[in-house]
Amino acid sequence: MKRMLRISAAVLAGLGVLAAGTWILSRAIGDHRSLYRGRSIYYWSEQLTNHDAAASSRAATVLNSRIIPHLTNEIFSDTNDSKLKLAIIARLNTLPGIEVEFIGADGRRARAVNDLGIFGPKAKGAAPALLVALKGKDEVLYCPAASSLARIQADPEATVPALIGRLVDRRGRGRSEVVEALGEYGPRAKAAVPALVKMLRDRSSRELIKVVPVALKQIDPEAAAAAGVPK
Repeated sequence: MKRMLRISAAVLAGLGVLAAGTWILSRAIGDHRSLYRGRSIYYWSEQLTNHDAAASSRAATVLNSRIIPHLTNEIFSDTNDSKLKLAIIARLNTLPGIEVEFIGADGRRARAVNDLGIFGPKAKGAAPALLVALKGKDEVLYCPAASSLARIQADPEATVPALIGRLVDRRGRGRSEVVEALGEYGPRAKAAVPALVKMLRDRSSRELIKVVPVALKQIDPEAAAAAGVPK
C-alpha cells in the first residue's frame, strides 16, 4: 500500500513538473515585444512629449540610438522562422490550456515598420529605412511603410513619388493605406492627383471607395470638385 502511494505521489509530481515545464516553454517560445532600457516603445513615445526637458531628451536619445536601429535591423533581417520552433508551437497549441502567441516573420517585419510610425515626426531618422522598405521587393512592407512615412511626415520630395509608385498592386488594385498616406501630405502631394482621379473608378474595395475622395480633397479640393467628388 505504501509502495503504491509512493508511486502515485511520484507520478503526480512528475506530471506537475511536466505541466510546469510545458507552461514555461510556451511562455518562452512565444512572441515577445522588445524592451529598451527595460521599457516599451509606448513608454518612450510618451516620454518624447514629456514637459520635463531631461526626460524628453533621454527618450530622444533612446529612440535614435536604440529603437530605430533595432527596428530597422528587424525590418530587413527578420525574414525566417525556425521550422523546429513552428513545429513545437503547433504541438503546444494542441494541448489543453496552452495558447502560444506567435507572429510569423512577415508579421514581425510589418510590425517593426508600424512601430516606427508610433513616434511621429520625432522618428524622422527612420525615414531612409522606411523609403527603402517602400521601394523594395518585400510587398508585405509597402502599406505599413506608407503609413509610417506619413505619420513621421518624411520629406515629401522623396516620399510622395515613392508613394505614387506603390498606389496599385500587381493586379492593378489600389492600396488604400498608400492613398491615405498621400492625403496626409495635403497640397504637397499634388503630383498624385492624376492617379487618384483615375482611381475614383476603382471599386475593388469599400475602403478604397471611401479614402480616395477624402485624399483628393485633402490634396487639391478644386481638382476633387472637378472630378465630381462632393464637398
